[in-house]
Amino acid sequence: MKEDRSSLTRTAILDATEQIMREEGYAAVSSRKIASSAGLKSQLVHYHFRSMDELFLALFQRVEEQQFRRMTQAVASQKPLWALWKISTDATGPWLNKEFIALATHREYLRNEIARAAERTRQLHAAVVARVLAQRGLAPQAWPPVVLSILLDGAARLINSETALGTQEGHAETIAFIEHYLGQIEGPATPLAPYPPGETTPD
Repeated sequence: MKEDRSSLTRTAILDATEQIMREEGYAAVSSRKIASSAGLKSQLVHYHFRSMDELFLALFQRVEEQQFRRMTQAVASQKPLWALWKISTDATGPWLNKEFIALATHREYLRNEIARAAERTRQLHAAVVARVLAQRGLAPQAWPPVVLSILLDGAARLINSETALGTQEGHAETIAFIEHYLGQIEGPATPLAPYPPGETTPD
């Protein structure tokens, strides 16, 4: 019972931290504000996380793991390239990237963790692209899997970032261009599955 209570408290702290980061940015995060948002005593924040760096790292790992789990589910779908593209372009996804990247500017431990997560995602994307191309008899020389994975993921990230800033010039054309070729490879798109209950919701 004590272990369950401890786990619930830790989750409440992470939830509160994520909410503050999403609404006010990482600079607004403090143990006092977290405790107030979570309805806890501030001492409990320090009990579960010895430093704010430890807390930020735990939150990044949680968000990244949720996103990666959703991508692995997409990989198992009948149209994995469409599924990964829809996840990447989903404006309602659990993205706190801009805050974590800003944090990582002065925190090497977070830069290393973001790099590890990016490499894991890139490897997954490239493997899926290679598998789909092989199944459809498309030559990897003409369709390099790692290049396609970078183009798809990079375009999605740029579109999401610019949309958040209020810029949409060229987005519709780029999306139509990419989805035209996805349609040639996998056929028509299928609907994007909603986020599982209890997982973080987006900015």
